[in-house]
Amino acid sequence: MALQRRHPLLRAKIVAGTPPRFTSQGVPPIALEVVERKAEESWQQHVEAELDRPFNSDPGPLVRFILVRGEHRSELLCSYDHLIGDAHSGIFALRDLLQVMASQDQHLPELAPRPAYEELIGPMVPGTRLLGAAVRRGSSALLRLSPTLNTLTERLVAPRGMARSSAEGQALYSHRILEPEQLARLLARCREQGSSVHAALGAALLIARAESQGAKKRVTLTLTSALDARERFGVGEDFGLFTTGKTDFFRARGSTPFWELAHRLRSPLQAARKKRSHLRLFRLILEISALTVDISSQPWMERATRLGLHSMLALSNVGRVEIAARYGNLTLEGLGFTGTTAAQFDVVLTAITFAQRLEASFLFNTAHMQREQVEQLASRTWELLAEATR
Repeated sequence: MALQRRHPLLRAKIVAGTPPRFTSQGVPPIALEVVERKAEESWQQHVEAELDRPFNSDPGPLVRFILVRGEHRSELLCSYDHLIGDAHSGIFALRDLLQVMASQDQHLPELAPRPAYEELIGPMVPGTRLLGAAVRRGSSALLRLSPTLNTLTERLVAPRGMARSSAEGQALYSHRILEPEQLARLLARCREQGSSVHAALGAALLIARAESQGAKKRVTLTLTSALDARERFGVGEDFGLFTTGKTDFFRARGSTPFWELAHRLRSPLQAARKKRSHLRLFRLILEISALTVDISSQPWMERATRLGLHSMLALSNVGRVEIAARYGNLTLEGLGFTGTTAAQFDVVLTAITFAQRLEASFLFNTAHMQREQVEQLASRTWELLAEATR
């Protein structure tokens, strides 16, 4: 398949070991499942089914496609493990596939394999190995104590309705759209305020979540933002994971001024995008995370990360995507993306702008929030955006 030949990670599988590694040997072609489009929004059911559908790391590949085929309109879904790709990766893969479908030409320029993610970020922070040895010993001790810690934390958080583990829930999402006129007003208002769409989305989500916790109550929230690092890493349209992240803490209530909160969100993100120290810190987090995989999956660890917090949120905004809308007789009408909820987040808001529309999804896990709650949160977030542009 032309797409698989172009992108090395689309022909990869994971070989177990210490550490695990990628290999392309013996990896079969990418699967394409074709289903019939039974209703206008039937594709959303297939998206939700994909969110909890695991990949078989051996034999691979770590990607699959579903074509929801209709008489006049179809949806093409691309699912892949986050280990091999970010949001931009899926966009480039779909575009490349549409080009092949339109031209019937199976030739696409092949891209060379990129260095390991850790190499792209840069060298380890001095002292990482010594810290890692201490973390490894501590992790082993905590793992032995996990049965006791699981029981203890369940008792502590049960009154707050947090006793369930993410593993017990199902990943679902709610879909929203900002139409061209609405998006244009938001862009204009962001320019007036010296802000950004990412910051506006984050502010709306934070305020909406604070309101849902109590009209007058000041709550503690975290918002983790995904940051695109493709330019910093010097990669172009490769299929791969080229993002970093930054988490900020906010004390807010429903009455917190919208643009004040947007500015508080934007400033540290701008700094993180520019500072080399952000990448070095991110590299340290990766190294430590690799040593704590076993305990991070323990229910007590998930509960412990939530103590003292009212909610943990995440935001990934791809921004404006500049790819063609026409591919032969095919017209690309819209783009959207979402991803499986990480254990610690209540809601993950993802957004992408294409053809003058912003499409967003509010991803959640039923272990933490129910669909009705998230529908209300999504609607209120959109209302706040509309109010901020008046």
